Amino acid sequence: MGSDTDFTATGPTFAGFFTDLGADGKPTMAFGGLATGETIGLLGFANTLGPNQQNTYSFRAGVEGSSDDSTGVAGVSLRHPGVFGQVEDSPLVPNGWLAGVLGVASTQPGVIGYARDGDGTQGLSFTGTAVRAVSFFGPGVQSISGALTGVIGTSELDTGVRGVSGTQGPTPVAGLPTIAGVLGTSDAQAGVIGTSNRTAGVLGFSNNVGVYGEGANFAGIFRGNVLITGDLTLQDATVAAKIKSAIVPFPDGSKRVLHCMESPEHWFEDFGAAKLKRGRAMVKLDADFAKVIKRGDYKVFLAPEGDCRGLYVRKSAASFEVRELMGGTSSIAFSYRIVGLRKDIRAHKRFAKIDTRLPLPAAAKRPPRTPKPTPAALRAFIARLEQEARDRAPKRPRKVGRARAATRWSRQVAARGAKR
Repeated sequence: MGSDTDFTATGPTFAGFFTDLGADGKPTMAFGGLATGETIGLLGFANTLGPNQQNTYSFRAGVEGSSDDSTGVAGVSLRHPGVFGQVEDSPLVPNGWLAGVLGVASTQPGVIGYARDGDGTQGLSFTGTAVRAVSFFGPGVQSISGALTGVIGTSELDTGVRGVSGTQGPTPVAGLPTIAGVLGTSDAQAGVIGTSNRTAGVLGFSNNVGVYGEGANFAGIFRGNVLITGDLTLQDATVAAKIKSAIVPFPDGSKRVLHCMESPEHWFEDFGAAKLKRGRAMVKLDADFAKVIKRGDYKVFLAPEGDCRGLYVRKSAASFEVRELMGGTSSIAFSYRIVGLRKDIRAHKRFAKIDTRLPLPAAAKRPPRTPKPTPAALRAFIARLEQEARDRAPKRPRKVGRARAATRWSRQVAARGAKR
């Protein structure tokens, strides 16, 4: 055993420092080397001297790897994690995990990826899940964006983002698609929840169907006002599904169902009451009601509320006159109902035929087959990822914020040695 203030390997050989192996080809020592330093325990460069540390995270480290044109630090293993990172003391870590990078912690994030202008974290896979998030008591995925979309899911052959709460929810009924940009499923909880303070909680847009809902009890439940800017069409083939109903509270606290009338044309109605004077009465149409109907062809239905010879009506565009039959001079009250065609509906066809089938894409009879990965397809996939990485790479290094300019370790060591 010996000691010295410094050591320099002049080479040439494959390693600057190495330990011998035993007769069985295995190391004879528990640790190949022990290096301690005031700032960096062990500093490694590849090819040429790399840049100096640029922030407080790398200013002091047990191991730092640096390079201009090569990987700074690389960890490789066949049967264990390539790189193991830990924060806090003795976090509980399940055994048997295999990963290129395994980060563990007790109360802090196991892995954090940060980028100022690029992606903070990327997960890439050829046939498996690109990013898989699992949590027992917390959300599987929590995504926050200050100004843009929180989560974006895209996929060509499978679901872009898949979230499961508790256990798997029901499978869509036959005839409906099972692949989506975002799929939320649960056995006992809501499949998808959307909330917002200022705009839509859930926004669905499509050149086909914007939002589709189907359920064993209700396809949709709305607690609040409902606004429809297009046509409302009831198109199920069963009689019960064609009924439009209103739920009305009763004095006994129960709720009762009242049903709407149906007509082959678009009508507006108004109701009122008046009184004959010596067998005649003039009734003016409500000004607002007259603005929304076709006044040349409205209908008036009269109901006398006393004994008389009968009533008839003479109509004009702004009013109608009610008279007693056979020149009668009764002075009785009567009620009336006015029905007018909607003025804003044009080119209406009575009993128009309509296609009751939803324009949904037909579901495949069998699940789509995942293409068998071939060596050529894998090479093309990797080549595309490499090209994307080259396209996203900055054209030139740039300073960010007030970071110190990169310096060479050789200069720092020389300056420190000069001070001594």
